Amino acid sequence: MAMRIKSIATTGLVSILLAGQAYAFDINSVTDRASNMASSGGSSNLLSSLSSGSFNFANLENLTGVLSYCQENGYLGSNADIAKSQVMSRLGLESEPEENQSYQEGLSGMLQGDGESFNLSALGDQVGERACGMAADQAMSFAGG
Repeated sequence: MAMRIKSIATTGLVSILLAGQAYAFDINSVTDRASNMASSGGSSNLLSSLSSGSFNFANLENLTGVLSYCQENGYLGSNADIAKSQVMSRLGLESEPEENQSYQEGLSGMLQGDGESFNLSALGDQVGERACGMAADQAMSFAGG
């Protein structure tokens, strides 16, 4: 009899634990979906700002890092070197500012501007490629190229 009670108690405890995990999983998936929806809305805002030329880059060091990120991920060809060189020239630099925090963030795919940060690596290939192309175009236009 005591063995049967232990078995029932153990089964009940396992059921409660599994139900808690299932609930946590559902909450996490809802949170993830909401986050994805917010980031996709953010990506359309980013693309809109970049395409209209109204996106205000936080600083040129970040833009230089982003252009390098875009090249390393195959979103921009070697012609992005021209845009990057012109921006660096505007900064009075002969080489990439590797010690600069904003540059490093750009190099990791974090585009900063308009008071926000956009993670280009979270946008997906097509959107990332478009964002990188528009950033390069805006860099060329800013640098006078």
